[in-house]
Formats: sequence, structure tokens, C-alpha cells
Amino acid sequence: MSQTLKDLLDDSFEQHADRTAVRVLRQPDQPGEKRLQYVPLTYLQLKAQRDRLASGLAQLGLEKGQRLGLLTDGGLESVLVFLSCDMLGLSAVPICNKLPDDLLVHSINHSGIAYLFTDAKSLEQVERVRGQLNNPPQIVLTEGQAYGALSFFELTQKGAESPPPDTAIEPDDESKIVYTSGSSGLPKGVIQTHRNLVGNILSVWDTISNRDPVILFKSAPDYHTMGILNIYYPLSKGWTLDLARSPDRVLVDIRYSEPEGFLTVPLILDKVFGNVRKEIDAGGTKGALIARSVRAKQRVARGEASVIDRLVNATLGKKVVGQIKEKLSQRVGSRLELLIVGSAKADPEALDFFQDVLDIVSLEGYGVTECSPLIAANGLNGQKTGTVGQPLQEVKIIAETGEEIAHGDPKTGTYSGSGDGIGELWVHGNHVMTGYLNDPERTAEVLVTDEEGKVWYRTGDLFSMDDEGFLTFQGRFGRQFKLSNGEFVNPERLERIFARVSLIEHVLICGDQTRTFPLPVVTVNAEEAQLQTDIPDLPTDDKEALCSHPAIAERIREQLLKEASASGLPAHERPQKVLVLPDQLSEETGTLTRGLKKVVPGRIEEIYAKEIAAAYDG
Repeated sequence: MSQTLKDLLDDSFEQHADRTAVRVLRQPDQPGEKRLQYVPLTYLQLKAQRDRLASGLAQLGLEKGQRLGLLTDGGLESVLVFLSCDMLGLSAVPICNKLPDDLLVHSINHSGIAYLFTDAKSLEQVERVRGQLNNPPQIVLTEGQAYGALSFFELTQKGAESPPPDTAIEPDDESKIVYTSGSSGLPKGVIQTHRNLVGNILSVWDTISNRDPVILFKSAPDYHTMGILNIYYPLSKGWTLDLARSPDRVLVDIRYSEPEGFLTVPLILDKVFGNVRKEIDAGGTKGALIARSVRAKQRVARGEASVIDRLVNATLGKKVVGQIKEKLSQRVGSRLELLIVGSAKADPEALDFFQDVLDIVSLEGYGVTECSPLIAANGLNGQKTGTVGQPLQEVKIIAETGEEIAHGDPKTGTYSGSGDGIGELWVHGNHVMTGYLNDPERTAEVLVTDEEGKVWYRTGDLFSMDDEGFLTFQGRFGRQFKLSNGEFVNPERLERIFARVSLIEHVLICGDQTRTFPLPVVTVNAEEAQLQTDIPDLPTDDKEALCSHPAIAERIREQLLKEASASGLPAHERPQKVLVLPDQLSEETGTLTRGLKKVVPGRIEEIYAKEIAAAYDG
């Protein structure tokens, strides 16, 4: 099989020349037409554009091994930069365009990029920090013109004058530098090679869908390692990649795309499933009918249906489930049949609901930037709800004592489970990075060479594994804590359970060995709060006042207790108090990671330390 990204994409260009490779959302050309439309680009056309840009870059004098930065909202230009770099042996450095000035300066200086592709929106920030840059890169504007900047359009025009040079690319050549979110300290630059990325693509080549081609919507940003795989996997397969105009417009643009599949974070599943659960929990005739219809559909899907279940599913259930599907189709279109779920642990009940009730294949996986990113995944060849699937690389689980308690190797198909034990997951294989850029000390902390010469990456995540190799996430190393009464608490487990409360937007579980109970720290879902019409005198027109209203806080506490009871939580894990934060979490405050908007526990605990202490002591 091909071992470089250039080889992989060239094979796809040749095999799928007439297929649609990419669709870009544009304003219509016809007068009077206002609705945005997706405009197709074939593989033949995409290759021609790639070659023109590669030739234009070569004519600038760029040579193999140099790095180019990307600071944009994404789009076709970013895809072309990635593919052109693969041809010339250049390394692409996608940078988050929401970084504060100090982290942007760090990323540019640390990576040593020679050129920086940026859009008009990000150019202003680059100019603002120019004086802090060691060697300011040459700017290439992806749109419009500016003094001192090269034009993307003119670069590709010039490239059309001659073919790109034939550059020898090796599997271990650097392909990308991807910066981690940097929730603590400065972001680290992860070196990803062609071997890393090709290994990822091939490891799930036949495990995601039997359909060919598939229209896959690009929902992850370019500066996230899943966003990179979100480009290369469908284009290598000959599928169609629909591009969002920006990460902030994903929820709008996906309605125009109406894709057959897309990558998503668990929050999307939780919201849809949460709305159904809310109607069921409301009780009455409507709640009972929905509950019976959902139960019948699940039993039919699992081959466990009775005659009554089949009758309900064929009559009332068909109508009820159809209404649920219709509501979902208003958000993502009616063609959705595949969800790839990652970045955080998904609620097993929500996954089962999408798979069994809505007939949407929902595959949960697990990965990290340092493994480009895939480590494990559920797929067509094996799936267990509640797990992140079987390993795609050789793995072992190391207990706190240093003992190896589990091992799995997909090449040989041999797995030895951990039983009741849990430990840190270590990974070996061609997905594992070569190291952090210019940072041998932090590289040595996570890459360990064993007696056989194998290099293992320490994930810092806790897992268990069954005897079939299915891995179950048990929490982040260092986040679990013991209460003063000696009881252990797994905060991620409680967060997954409490996230089902419809009034909650985000939830974080705090606690330590000085406390007698864990404290849920939550933000309010304002839209859901506005629907609590049975609470008198709610200030529904003032979101700030609404979210801080004592009655909303009390209802959240009641719903948390209800979820705790439904999940059978022991007394020491039940919420005795709740802290409702006065502000929403955001990327700007660092309480959410940039791009995928994952909760950053340390930052929240730092900002709201006084409020957390007061909630415990009050």
C-alpha cells in the first residue's frame, strides 16, 4: 500500500477523476437566487488546482523541509495548501485563528514558518504582533489583497505556467506540526509524519462504511488533528468532502450539505437524546407513548422484539420515531446515516438511541494529537457501546504499581484483558509521533523505549480492556480523587451522567481529599431555562438574570438528584450542593478548548476558586 500522503492522493485522483471530491458553499451565480448552494469540484479539478499551487510555491524558492503556516477559517484554500505541501515535501502548520496574541506569537516563532497563509480576518492580528516575531513570515492572503502580502489567486495563476517539480517524499518525512490546546503551559508542537497520517487512514479503511462514495461533512477545524484526518480520509477513499465556511458556521452550513456522515462531539448526541428523554420524563400519555415506541424500536433493532413490540413499531412507533427523525433532519438533512464520535466520552444510552432508534450508525473512537490521532475505534468489524472500540495499534495498560495488566495487538488479533483493573494506556505503532518540536525534555516524558527497542507513547488516560480487546475509558490520569471519607470519585463518569440534565449546558465535577462530597459546577442552558414556564416570575427576557435565578438552580439540583437515582449512584457520589456559575464557559476565557470546545477543568477551578470554596463552605 502507499506510504506517503502524496502517493495516497495521487492514487485517488487517478481512480476517481470524474467523481465529486469537494463541495464548497457559495453564493449562487443566478440573479435573484439568494439561497447558498454547494458547488462541486471533481477529483480531476482538485488535482489541477493542487498542482498549480504546488508549482507556484516551488517558484517562490521553497524547498523540501521548510514549513508553511495556516491561519484561516478553513475552506478550500487550506485543503489545497495541505495537498500542495505533500507534493513538495513541505510541512504544514495549521494554527488556531482564535489564539490570544502571546500564543500566536509562540506558535509562529516556535515553528519557524517561512510563509503564512491567512485570510483577511486574521491578517489584522498578525500585523498587530509582527514586532514580537523573530522572523516574520511572508504573508499569503487567501482572499483580497494587502500591502506586502502575496495573493493566493496570483500564486496559483503563476503556477499554471509550469508543472510542479517531482520531489522525492519519504514516509518518515515531516508532514504537519500540530499544536496541542495548551491547557497548561505553552502549546507543544506535535511532529506528524506521512507514515503517521497514512497509518491512521489505512487502519480504518474498511471499518467505517460499506457505502461508496459517502458525502462526508467537514466539521472539525484544520488546526485539530481530527480536522486533518477529516480531510485526508474521505479524499483518499474517493468520497465527497463538504466544507463548512468556518468552524463557527458548522451548524448552519450542515443544513445546506445534508451529508450522509460527519464527525461530531458527544454534545450533539446528548442534546438530541436529552430532548427525547425530557418528553418521556414529563410523563402523561405523550411521554408513555414515546417511551413505548422507543423501547419497541430498540428491541426490533437488537433482534429481541416480541410480537407486541413488532406491532407497536409498525404502527404507533413508526409515527413517533418518524417525528423524532424529522426534527433531526431539520438540523442536518434527511440523508444522515453515519456519525463518527470522538473528542470526549459519549453517553452509551445516546449512542444506542442513534443506532437502534434512528438507524444512524454511530461509531465512537479514541485518539490523541500525539497519535495523529487514532488509537482505538468501534467499526463495522466490531462494536460495543460504552467502549471506544478495539485498538488500532499495539497497546498495553500499566497499573499504578508499574505492572502490565493488559495487552492487545491488532496485527496478531491477540488480547489479554485487564479484568477489574485499570491503568494508564500506552501505545506503540506507526501512529505514534516522533516527538515534540524542539522539546526533547517533554518528549522524553511521554515516549518510552522498552527493552525490545519499541517506542511507547504514554497517553495519561486511564483504561480497562476486556478479553476481546475493547477499551473502556476510565478517566484522565490525575483527575480521579479521594474524598475525606476514603471513597474514590471518577469525575468524568459523573459528568457524563449529569450532562443528561437538559437545563445544564456544561458540567464539571470538583472535589479533593479535604471534602466529603463531589461538587457539580454547572452553567445553564438558557434556551431550556426559558421553557420552564411553570416557575412563576422568571425573567425570560433577561438571560443573565434567568441563568442566575434561584429557582433555576434549585430545579437543576432536583434534576441532578433524579439522574443520580436513575443511575444508581452511591450516597457519596450524589450531589449535595450545586454551584451554578454566573458566566458561560468560552474559548476566550480558556474554560473551553479552541475549536472543539471541550471543558478545561484546571482553568475553571482557577477562575472560580473562590466560588467553589464558598459553595462547599456555605
